[in-house]
Amino acid sequence: MSRDNGRIDRTMRLAALALVAGVGVFATVGLTPPLDDVPASAATVDRSAAVVADFDYYRQNIEPMFARPRGYPNAGGSPACVMCHSWQTGLRFALADMTETPDGWTWTAGQSQANYDVVTKLVNASNPTSSRLLTKPLAQQAGGEGHSGGSYWESTSDPEYQVVLQWIEMLPAEYFTPPPEPELDFEFYRTCVQDMIQSPKYGQLSCSACHAGGAIGFAPHPANGTSWTEQEARRGFEVVKRLIVPGNPIQSRWLLKPLHLDGGGSYTHNGPRRWLSRDDPEWQMLAAWVRGERTGSDCSM
Repeated sequence: MSRDNGRIDRTMRLAALALVAGVGVFATVGLTPPLDDVPASAATVDRSAAVVADFDYYRQNIEPMFARPRGYPNAGGSPACVMCHSWQTGLRFALADMTETPDGWTWTAGQSQANYDVVTKLVNASNPTSSRLLTKPLAQQAGGEGHSGGSYWESTSDPEYQVVLQWIEMLPAEYFTPPPEPELDFEFYRTCVQDMIQSPKYGQLSCSACHAGGAIGFAPHPANGTSWTEQEARRGFEVVKRLIVPGNPIQSRWLLKPLHLDGGGSYTHNGPRRWLSRDDPEWQMLAAWVRGERTGSDCSM
């Protein structure tokens, strides 16, 4: 099967999945003819046409998912993704505010383009199932990575999951593959970061006072009352990794939540603010660790 025929076949399967998932009306996807059937000059714009097709499909079938009522985790209500991922967060999945029209709330074409630019940074066309757009809403027991907003797909068989997956598979890998992320060093975490977690600053509460358990339980109380075991440290490390964007401290919730709002921190944090600004030596040390620049047991600031 040629690349073009394969693309058409995938698009037809996407149409069927979209109807099953109920995520939109599959009207026009902008299929481009095989290159053999068009003049050579037209081949130079094939990539642009393909991207337009992907955007059209995104706008009709992917974006509506972000406005669909989903309910609070373990509770009632009907919030949608956009209710948290607009004004409440400026991190990786930051959607534009919707626009009120006579027909209801929607995204304009320009807002959809801005959302598309954000969303496509959460995909990996070289390894689609690793895309954060898929792993964050997916239940952890099904391979998801955890999401403070809850999980909405119990398995990879969910029709919505399948629509998103096959849309990512449509994207050209050469343009939609993220660069490698730096590794977070566990030894530095065990030696230096844990000490910070257990040590209150300015007479405030320690992180463990609030974050000993639950979805953001990166600071469990040590079973022996003094220091964490290897198993406890690994568990906390895995939670912290979910709150960090490797290589990008200013988009890492773990560094923004305790940072004062005037210093560039998050709008909300129910606990105290540990750092007044990003110039704080402790914040700088942790930022260097997030960038992959700090390893080993040297905790100097």
